[in-house]
Amino acid sequence: MIGKVARMFLQRLASKVSVLAPAKINLFLELLGKRPDGFHELETVMVAVSLFDQLEVTPQTTPHIELDCAWQLGQIAQASQWPDPSQFLGDLPPTESNLVYRAVKLLQTEENVSQGARIVLRKRIPSASGFGGASSDAAAALVAANLAWNLGCPIQRLSELAASLGSDIPFFLHAGQLGSGQAVATGRGEKIATFEGKRLDLVLVRPAGGLSTPEVFRRCRIPETPESAKAMVAALQSDQQASMPRQLTNRLCLPARELSPRIDRLATLCEQLDVVAHQMSGSGSGYFAICRNRSHAQRVAARLHAANVGMVFPVTTCGMRALRN
Repeated sequence: MIGKVARMFLQRLASKVSVLAPAKINLFLELLGKRPDGFHELETVMVAVSLFDQLEVTPQTTPHIELDCAWQLGQIAQASQWPDPSQFLGDLPPTESNLVYRAVKLLQTEENVSQGARIVLRKRIPSASGFGGASSDAAAALVAANLAWNLGCPIQRLSELAASLGSDIPFFLHAGQLGSGQAVATGRGEKIATFEGKRLDLVLVRPAGGLSTPEVFRRCRIPETPESAKAMVAALQSDQQASMPRQLTNRLCLPARELSPRIDRLATLCEQLDVVAHQMSGSGSGYFAICRNRSHAQRVAARLHAANVGMVFPVTTCGMRALRN
């Protein structure tokens, strides 16, 4: 069964490797202190969800790395209902600053690879949303290039490279693509402890205007008494829906609300929709609502779509166990 599930995320074909890169949400995010390296010490509970970018890597005989990155046509169509679609999709960075290109280039350099690669990335996860699209894509690129070039690098080696590129990338290597899809991350986010929890049905919303992660962190405050993720993990491991805390913790929410009033509007709407719980993800501006079941998620998504609050995606948590159930 695990092999079948893995093939849903990763396919090695005759001439290329194809990977689905899931989005993530932060069900819990607490700041513990400021680190000497300038980052924040944190504790966060992340889960992968079924909104996917798709990445393909084809090895090339020359050392050149080529990246073709574009929005998936369905996402363009959904965003085109507004005068400025980029307000809802976000920006696609130029090739040399794109995390996918940087990840593959780093692997090529560190492992002394003489081959190059053609990378095709079709995006569905909005950027600057707190849904982890760029980090997931970078993890997918490391996995795909490792296979396409037949390097045989172990996951720990890929994780070392990933941590040098971004704090969220190791989560996708250890939990997001092929693992349980759920993990507690500590340090600056690079230390991953996976666990298996119950499947959740959710709705994601990307309102107009993304938020800069560095700007949100610049405005944040370290609490005197940080909260613990233990209650959230226990709720995910329980079969009782009522055990999920209605008031979720995200210490970045307050500074994000100062930058984007749309977050408060989404919170108000979710309260009116009687969802299990709701919160901003990561550093925003993306928001999520946890629903009672799949049909409830579909109804909530329809209401949010009718409210014209942004891009709306009904999803489930994903990972090998979630896909089995």
